[in-house]
Amino acid sequence: MERLAEDHANAKRLAEGLAQIRGIAIDPREVETNIVMFDIGGTGISRAEFFGRIEEKGVRMSGRLTATGVRAVTHLDIPKDGVERALGAVRGAVG
Repeated sequence: MERLAEDHANAKRLAEGLAQIRGIAIDPREVETNIVMFDIGGTGISRAEFFGRIEEKGVRMSGRLTATGVRAVTHLDIPKDGVERALGAVRGAVG
């Protein structure tokens, strides 16, 4: 349970960071678990291109129902610097 609380806190930090990136649509107040869903439609790149760019930085996320929807999950296998690494990869992908 303690570890799950850490995952939830990491997800909130990820959501707050994503909200500061141009073209990313997310409301951090809606993130209540370790699942972070956001939209990259405002970035001008396709989801496939986005995934390719972040994977080059060692970050993996998955798609969701819409063509520009993205799902990220914080969990046990994410290293301590994982949130910062993910945010850096996203910034680089859309910047």
